Amino acid sequence: MDTKPTDSAFPYSYHPEGDTFAAGMTKREYFALMLMQGFNASNVEFEDIYQKARMAVAEADALIEVLNEVE
Repeated sequence: MDTKPTDSAFPYSYHPEGDTFAAGMTKREYFALMLMQGFNASNVEFEDIYQKARMAVAEADALIEVLNEVE
C-alpha cells in the first residue's frame, strides 16, 4: 500500500454547525505530532523548539519513506 504524506490520517471530520464533512490532518502531520509528543516526554535536549519540530518532521518523512519501501 502506498502511503502519501498528504493522505488523511483521519479521513472525515464532522462539523455539526455547518452540517459538513472536512478532511482531517494528514498522515505526515499526525506522525510528526506523535514524534513531538515522544520528544516532549523524553529527556532529549534540543537547541530550541524549532530544532525539535524540524526533527519531528524529518522523522515523519523518513517513516513515510520506509513504509513505502515495505510491500
